[in-house]
Amino acid sequence: MQITVFGASGKTGSQVIQQALNRSYQVVAYVREAAKLTLTDSNLKVVEGQLDDLNMVKQAISGSQAVVSALGPTGKPESDQQISLGIANILTALKEFGIKRFVALSTTSAQDALDIDSTKFKLRRTMIRKGSPSYYESIVKYTELVRQSDCDWTLLRIASLLTDKPLNKSVHVGYLGKDKLQSKLSRANLAWYMLEQLNSTEFVRQAPAISD
Repeated sequence: MQITVFGASGKTGSQVIQQALNRSYQVVAYVREAAKLTLTDSNLKVVEGQLDDLNMVKQAISGSQAVVSALGPTGKPESDQQISLGIANILTALKEFGIKRFVALSTTSAQDALDIDSTKFKLRRTMIRKGSPSYYESIVKYTELVRQSDCDWTLLRIASLLTDKPLNKSVHVGYLGKDKLQSKLSRANLAWYMLEQLNSTEFVRQAPAISD
């Protein structure tokens, strides 16, 4: 299987790529600066481009059977706006090429109808919205773009602090107020679970939260 990975040069994205290569996938990595991606492999193709360049996004996606987005906001307004544009371009390309499977990261700042809201969660969202408005707005905006698309999407909402702990394939997946979610999440475990979703229908068109 060939997959295209966005956000490939980030800490989570590089985990996705390495683990996908370990599974013998053909991987196309889309990056703004190729020099930032240190991985090399005969099954890895690097495409350099900006998120707002639809033609380059299409070039990276063409020929793949699935797309994985490890993109996430940084709190910098200009950068966060680019992520929403990038997600919109990815969705346009998926529709044009008839590619259905799309697995992307989000956070629990984007609410889900299956969550049970609480004062704690409301306070957390308020703090993020006030402390980092571009981060919050980007998450909410691009999550909604994905939800409105007609592809077979899965949004994995990060519910915890990301760490660099090694892969142990142990995660909690569910919804706020219903399921037991921990305070931390290994990037290696997150990448593993994202790749697991490519051949799973359990959370198609759903947005569960995830933690270790």
